[in-house]
Amino acid sequence: MKSKLVKRVASAALAGIMIFSMTACGGSDNSGSSSDSGEKTKLYVVNWKDYASDDEELMAAFEEEYNCEIVNTYMDSEEDLLTRLKTGAEGEIDVCLPNCTILPAAIEGGYLEKLDVSKIENFEKLFERFKTQKECLDADGNMYAVPFVWGSTAIAYNTNDIKEAPKSMDILFDEAYSGKIAYRDDYNDAIMAAAIVLGQDPNNPDDLEAIKELLIEQKKLNKTYWQTGDEFSKLFANNQVSVGLMWSGQSATMKQDGQPIGFVVPEDGGIGWVDNWAIAKSSQNKDLAYAFINYMISKDVQYNWATKGGPAPANQEAADAIDPEYAASCAMDEASLNRLIFMEYRTPEVKKAWNDVWTEVKAS
Repeated sequence: MKSKLVKRVASAALAGIMIFSMTACGGSDNSGSSSDSGEKTKLYVVNWKDYASDDEELMAAFEEEYNCEIVNTYMDSEEDLLTRLKTGAEGEIDVCLPNCTILPAAIEGGYLEKLDVSKIENFEKLFERFKTQKECLDADGNMYAVPFVWGSTAIAYNTNDIKEAPKSMDILFDEAYSGKIAYRDDYNDAIMAAAIVLGQDPNNPDDLEAIKELLIEQKKLNKTYWQTGDEFSKLFANNQVSVGLMWSGQSATMKQDGQPIGFVVPEDGGIGWVDNWAIAKSSQNKDLAYAFINYMISKDVQYNWATKGGPAPANQEAADAIDPEYAASCAMDEASLNRLIFMEYRTPEVKKAWNDVWTEVKAS
């Protein structure tokens, strides 16, 4: 009972802080956030499941301030989001979270609203590198998406089984851990990780045949190919895997849950990614969508989500407020950032070639 009461008090305090923050940056202007009948406006968000916008505690302040309801629908992949943007009905999507691998296609297809960053006050609080994220811009320098969080796909390991942080991605290909490795079932991550081990450019590998051969050898050592973070977490908790290719954010959540997990971007590199908020061209709630993006990149939201186990903040003030030891343990620190190779946009031809390789590996 005491625990529940403490949580309710903490939630109320957090909501109060966030409402104050929104009011201080102009958030009290909630025009257009409710219909003439007084009913709450629905803001339709397409996102990953359990990825901040469906966190009731984080969203309570925004929904109260703007008298609205956030309605989440979940995407299965970046390609799924691109298809929804292309085929969705008018008003079906207000805000979505594309990462840099599909943004250029979404911009070129005309599916996203050109953004006026003067309507997003917290934009100025982003790290400088994220203010000019190239995939968020068109050829003329117009911005179509705002960086939200960044993170890495690198090495998660059981600290009971592996005492020292791995120094290379090649631990995923090490026979010493045969039957205790979990590799991600994703052609992009699979090929980039193998390219790192082979010393090829992870975004532009020059020998897909060598990558395929290495991945076929790795398959023999693999416990399983995992598809969801929950699947990996259960395997890890049941001591079925000792090491795997995993997301930094999922690892941070597992660490907070008390699992004996370490996470590292090894010396030879890891896979970096940036998730970005965008407004659908067909949105019927664009003013509310701007307010939502401003809220999601605010210091309070970014700090609170990161310290609850979320990915690294794009907001520099939020990042600076995080305990350095915790940041390093979750690969949110600058040293980890500098070791990342960030995923780039792939043409349809490259995607097909990589997917064909991965299909052959799994069928071998």
